[in-house]
Amino acid sequence: MSDDTPPWETKPAKQSALYIHWCMHEGCKEWGAYGFAGRYGVEWFCYDHKSDGKKTPK
Repeated sequence: MSDDTPPWETKPAKQSALYIHWCMHEGCKEWGAYGFAGRYGVEWFCYDHKSDGKKTPK
């Protein structure tokens, strides 16, 4: 494989690990199913707190 290989050809065809992301609302322990573009990357929120993600500046 040369250094000119496109990045999509170097990634495995199947993802081997599950990415865990919990709700980022303070004190919440629920699964963060809703991702929003945040200041430092994707921020995750549960159903009850997804409105917090919509308030995040982009």
